[in-house]
Amino acid sequence: MKLSRLLLAGFLFTTGLLNAQTDFKPGYIIKKSGDTIFGEIDYQSDLKMSWICKFKNADNTIIEYSPNDILGYRFNEGRYYVSKENNNIKVFLEYVIKGKVNIYYMADDIGGHYYIDKQNMKLSKIFYEEKIRYVDNVPYYNTSTRHYGILYSYMKDDPDIQKNIHTINLPYRKNLIKLVREYQNDVAKGEKCIVFETKPPFLNVSIVPFAGVTKYKVYNKFTNEIGGFIYFNSPRSSTKHFYLKTGLVHHTLQEDGDKLNIFKIPLQIQYIYNAYRLQPKLSGGFNVIIGTSNGYKDSGLTFTLNPGLDFRIIKNLYLSTGLNSDFLQFTRTILEDAYDFDILSYSIIVGLRVDI
Repeated sequence: MKLSRLLLAGFLFTTGLLNAQTDFKPGYIIKKSGDTIFGEIDYQSDLKMSWICKFKNADNTIIEYSPNDILGYRFNEGRYYVSKENNNIKVFLEYVIKGKVNIYYMADDIGGHYYIDKQNMKLSKIFYEEKIRYVDNVPYYNTSTRHYGILYSYMKDDPDIQKNIHTINLPYRKNLIKLVREYQNDVAKGEKCIVFETKPPFLNVSIVPFAGVTKYKVYNKFTNEIGGFIYFNSPRSSTKHFYLKTGLVHHTLQEDGDKLNIFKIPLQIQYIYNAYRLQPKLSGGFNVIIGTSNGYKDSGLTFTLNPGLDFRIIKNLYLSTGLNSDFLQFTRTILEDAYDFDILSYSIIVGLRVDI
């Protein structure tokens, strides 16, 4: 089936781009001389950024730096990586907070780990693990407590810090930042800590007005389509590349003198790879179909799968393209004659995406 091949090709193309995409963001590197060079840095996974810095200079040349090559690098938005020796190997540690004691973060194949150092005290891992131990063949969930002693050894000049340390059952970014701030206030009143992060907004909203053409297999012609999508996502969550997608789509069909108005309300999950310029996307879910003809109204539900591609024009404004489709009618509607097959319709759309 030609349409099936077209949708499959779109899906594979989008997936391939998702895997191949880079995500360059404004930032700078710090050379061993102390000089800073501004450009763009590839925003990779935590694991990759511990070992390599992919830097794009003013000539758009991409250079890869290891922890042995530079002192560190930083994104303008706040995340800061410094070269440190860890277990006799140089790595990039993410600087979490700088004060009388410093906290760092690094990811490896096992997971994420936090580190601490202080003037005249070497870098140490804030050791923590969870495991199951057996007593008389009965499993017990057990968490380590070694991190209490490690934290206290770096902060023991604060007599009041012990009780605060014992509130940290699990070391993670938020409670370690809070602890260091409490320690800083006690031992260095008037000196502020530096937190190397920018807190993203709780909610992002994008609107996408568009126009396009739709074709139903049962009718051998295209019809115009207009509408708009709305995307919602939370940048603070671990699923920041996923969006809730809804909106309203409208087109009409003319057949044997009858005019059929069709409205679609998307209820979908969408993934957008938020690279700097080219942003592949893929959404799937359901469309609520509402059809009206000669005063008669009916509704139904279809499955949809939609690859697409957005191109950044300027900040917060993108050229948006997509291939939308309707599969598998779950309920019978006024469109039952048009929808009596596996692939019901497809649309090619072009619009503008505005990130509010």
